[in-house]
Amino acid sequence: MATISGVARDSSVQFNIYLRKADEYAEKLLRGTPNGLTLANLTCGLFSLIMAMNGHYRFSALFIIFAGLFDYFDGRLARMLHVSSDIGAQLDSLADIVSFGVAPAILAHSIKPWSFFMIIAFISFPLAGAWRLARFNVHPTHDYFIGLPIPVAGIIVALLAIFSFVSPLIMIGLALLMISPLQVPKL
Repeated sequence: MATISGVARDSSVQFNIYLRKADEYAEKLLRGTPNGLTLANLTCGLFSLIMAMNGHYRFSALFIIFAGLFDYFDGRLARMLHVSSDIGAQLDSLADIVSFGVAPAILAHSIKPWSFFMIIAFISFPLAGAWRLARFNVHPTHDYFIGLPIPVAGIIVALLAIFSFVSPLIMIGLALLMISPLQVPKL
């Protein structure tokens, strides 16, 4: 009789161990989901670069817009699940500079013929975006953004590019808004 209850006890202990392991893996998966969305944002930015370099400008612009959707949901999901982390914040900034800084600049430069203003826009847009992201990482705000968020600026360039309209002056203006002290309310 003792051996039967001992076996029953041992199997329930093993079963509980497996349940704990399953819970641990589920928690890790849950904690990693926002970072997975951030990596999807980065992947869209990279696809945008590939499309722009191969002359598929509308697809390039669409990938920037898709990156914006992933960027929107990764932050919301992280806050909802209470799983924000320092590495997640840094990863988000790196993804944003590619998807909303470099990709729109390459897209615009690929569409618009070379000009002095286009070169200035090509350089100033991602630099201003990087500055804005670094400033936000060092001095985060809770109710508002300081300067135009880089995803908004990148999506504006992408939306204009869908209609084959690229203006280096608009890009330079967006770059100036990104580094300005303008307070933009958070959604």
